[in-house]
Amino acid sequence: MTSDRCLDGKHWDRNQNLCVPCYTKFRIHAGYEFSANCGLTDDGHHIETAYKQCSKGTFNDGSYVKCQTCRSSCPNPLVIASACNNTSDIICCRQREQALNGTCVPKLLPTTEKTIWSTTLSSTASVANSDPSPSSTQSLPSKSPLVDTPNLTGIYVFLGILSALSLVCLFFVIKRRKRNHFNGEFQKCCNGAVRESLTKKGLERFQQNVAYNVIKETSKKDQTTGPSHLLAPGVQNAPLSTVLNNLDVLEELVFVLDPDIAGVKNTRHLASQCSFSFAWINYAYSMKDHKSPLVAVLEGAVTKNPDWTVGDLAEMLSTIGRNDAVEILAKLSVGVEE
Repeated sequence: MTSDRCLDGKHWDRNQNLCVPCYTKFRIHAGYEFSANCGLTDDGHHIETAYKQCSKGTFNDGSYVKCQTCRSSCPNPLVIASACNNTSDIICCRQREQALNGTCVPKLLPTTEKTIWSTTLSSTASVANSDPSPSSTQSLPSKSPLVDTPNLTGIYVFLGILSALSLVCLFFVIKRRKRNHFNGEFQKCCNGAVRESLTKKGLERFQQNVAYNVIKETSKKDQTTGPSHLLAPGVQNAPLSTVLNNLDVLEELVFVLDPDIAGVKNTRHLASQCSFSFAWINYAYSMKDHKSPLVAVLEGAVTKNPDWTVGDLAEMLSTIGRNDAVEILAKLSVGVEE
């Protein structure tokens, strides 16, 4: 004891006039415990170092004020995988496991295992036989050498490449499935009316032709009095459901009216003529990948107004300046019964 006032593990603090624990002034270090009264007299003078190394059979992993007694054995069925040293208690592992960096891991190949155990034993012996050099000032103790880990760089690189290839393959599979799903839904839309998908260039060329035809029809609007001169009487009086039943005519109307082309009125305007709300029209276009908005409009119109005829549809198309679509309706004359 170096103090007449304080018990072991504490030193006299002249500023507070009381005994305080050593760890309030000095840090706790693995493999060491505090000397008696932290090596300080009641006057605050150092008469020995603040630390002393854990004795044989004891350890401190850096979480204790004093060195703790090592266990002597492991509970069944565990066995001792790492012996006690001044920084670690014995480590208990299962059969065919070894201690590595304080944890139990599966045993490696014999050559690698021998190298690791040799390094571990030599490190343990080096720490156990080392003594801290005396000093009048508080120097930090050197840490125990770490156990070298096996070089697993090659395995990590291989696993990284394998993961990257798996992600690439998964991306292409998902992309192909989405494409196949889209093509299937597109072919089924319009109740089977659209049987072939348009290429991007073909669709752009088609939209340009539509825009040209619409402009041409608009210029002739003043010269015509309505769609009656375009439709045969039998077609005008045919029920509106006739359009849904003629897949060829319906397909042409879908390609002409569904696309959004700047300056050209389309299915959105036709739906407005049929008194569908703005929200309903937006929802129909949001489902365009699954069902044609024009088909949805025609089906809704037939349901709400079963007495509507092809002539009524032609009048609404003429109102929004789409006489090109009225010309397509004229093709119904072949399939209309007199």
